[in-house]
Amino acid sequence: MARKIQDNPRPRKESAGQWRRVPRPVDWLARVEYVKARDVTCRRVENGKICQSTQGLEVHHAGAPDDHDVASLILLCHRHHAWETGQQIAESRERNRISRKRPAERHPGLIE
Repeated sequence: MARKIQDNPRPRKESAGQWRRVPRPVDWLARVEYVKARDVTCRRVENGKICQSTQGLEVHHAGAPDDHDVASLILLCHRHHAWETGQQIAESRERNRISRKRPAERHPGLIE
């Protein structure tokens, strides 16, 4: 029986030890099935060519991690999914990093 993708699903309650910051919707498995049927192979483009691997396929959030729309989900092999997720984590850490440098101050004797 095929699962149904809901228009406005409520967030699923994740288990206490879950590492996710954003809960997946209750119809997450239906979305995974849809993306796997739509993409079939890894959609990562390298050097102008699509990977097209069929081994260890996983669904990846191409946009924001809280955007569960099927248009923003793509299918990637495990290797490319790990790489893309690592890039997103590095960008997030850089954005949230607190600078150790003090902001430049104007010289007190200079007149504006």
